[in-house]
Amino acid sequence: MNEATPGVEAPAAGSERWFLLLLGLVYMMNFVDRTIISVAGEAIRRDLGLTDLQLGLLGGLAFSLFYAALGIPLARLAERRSRVGIIASVTAIWSVMTALSGAAGSFVQLLLCRMGVGVGEAGFTPALVSMISDRFPEERRASAFSTIAVWVSIGGAVSATLGGWVVQNFGWRAAFVVMGIPGIVLAVLLKLTIPEPLRRNAGDAATTPSFGAVLRRVGQSPAFLYLTAASGLVGMVSFGLNLFMIPLLVRRYGLDIAQAGLIFAVSLSLAMVIGNYSGGRAADWLGRRDVGWFGRAPAMLLMVSLPLYLLAIMQDDWRWFLVLMFFAAGSLNAFLPAIMTVTQRLVEPRMRASAAALHAFGQTVAGLGIGSVALGWLSDRLAAQAYAGDYRAACVKGVTDPACTVAAAQGLQHAMMAAGAVLIGAIVCYLRAARALRREIPSGPAMN
Repeated sequence: MNEATPGVEAPAAGSERWFLLLLGLVYMMNFVDRTIISVAGEAIRRDLGLTDLQLGLLGGLAFSLFYAALGIPLARLAERRSRVGIIASVTAIWSVMTALSGAAGSFVQLLLCRMGVGVGEAGFTPALVSMISDRFPEERRASAFSTIAVWVSIGGAVSATLGGWVVQNFGWRAAFVVMGIPGIVLAVLLKLTIPEPLRRNAGDAATTPSFGAVLRRVGQSPAFLYLTAASGLVGMVSFGLNLFMIPLLVRRYGLDIAQAGLIFAVSLSLAMVIGNYSGGRAADWLGRRDVGWFGRAPAMLLMVSLPLYLLAIMQDDWRWFLVLMFFAAGSLNAFLPAIMTVTQRLVEPRMRASAAALHAFGQTVAGLGIGSVALGWLSDRLAAQAYAGDYRAACVKGVTDPACTVAAAQGLQHAMMAAGAVLIGAIVCYLRAARALRREIPSGPAMN
């Protein structure tokens, strides 16, 4: 995975549109393979006799620990080596591990496969953000990343609708195989058609700052720390929705998995498409006038999102749930891609992939790892309290008693409502980040 030769003219396939499209498709499969566990989760829970805590481990902690552990080393590699080669390699790895998940016969085997998915995805986002910073001028980075990130939401819709249909008609094992194969093809296309971007304002690999220097730099940036903390807190709610929305729809409203997947696609995935796309463009427009808007705007949207989110979870009619959650999810996720790009302006060019990995570390460990596990644990505890008897003995294996479904729905509903409280902390962090950004990023022409 050596660097591309400087000065080589990019071929037609390496045009800006192809770059955005192909990386968007890779990002889509990244999210499909990450979230198919949530689509198939209720079927897996019933088949293998799992608890919500175990679902949280499969969909959150197993993925996030390995993602976090390897994300920083792979980001350091991306400071020196071909980022295209890294992304192509990890895309192939996570796709293979997703397909292998369909062969798992126990919780432990499935857990190991999900760890493998985390290993594969660890190298993707930092290398991608670094490439965008080198390929696009500063004033267009939020828009470029948001354009690619829109495919994440499309991936959520594909995972929920196609994946839900496959689960409903062919079983959860087939869904993992079907969703794993396309990423292998994309990995080959990426390696063959995307040239490595030249690094802006950077010397050779020997000049790459040490990881200690990166830690000192971001540790001295209150803006970076506040933005990372806020993204982690938002991630606790957003990732919790991704993992547990379909189980909630199945348990609370009596829908089948295919129906729940369709509602997921509209109320969450479509909302995120609109939110990410408009949020990135709004961030570029507002940021050119005052960089503090990168903190103030997401804080304002969270003030809108929190009450809508709570109202949606409380609804007894799935139609009202869909409408309220659509607006809640759109405002909740609108500025997350833009936040990732503005952190790149707080560090030197050769620190960008490492800074992106540190930001992703905070978001993934807090949001996906801690948040999903805590939500699953709380759901089990509240379900046990709602059930008149030994919930684990009566309900975890088989789930035939209607009272078990009622208790499981109530426990998950109340747990998801409680999780929404962390958005208050995110609002505070974003507002403090707004003030810090104005101090740390000078106004005037872009410097890198």
